[in-house]
Amino acid sequence: MNWKFWQKEGSARLPKPKELSSDLGKYLVVNLSYDPDWVWQLKVVMDLPKEGTAEFRIYDPAMAAIHGKSITDYKALDGQQGLVLFDGWYRKESREFKINDYYQAMKTEQAV
Repeated sequence: MNWKFWQKEGSARLPKPKELSSDLGKYLVVNLSYDPDWVWQLKVVMDLPKEGTAEFRIYDPAMAAIHGKSITDYKALDGQQGLVLFDGWYRKESREFKINDYYQAMKTEQAV
């Protein structure tokens, strides 16, 4: 018998924003040559894992505050193209990931 009547069935809560994992942060600093002081201030939100792989979005909390947005989970960044700096997928067991860099495109658009 299900005694947790206050919880809706099938509604899993998405994780809250977190600090970047060391793997993601190192990749942004070493491979993409971003400033480490800036990178370690970024936050990541993850979707629920599917088959061991979780999708993520990386954003700058200061930029979100300037735009008046409160980022509570992964879905809070839906349709917020200007706030998502990087996204991709991550497999925790094998430490594999793929990152899409939107920040570089934003910087070149602003320079033009």
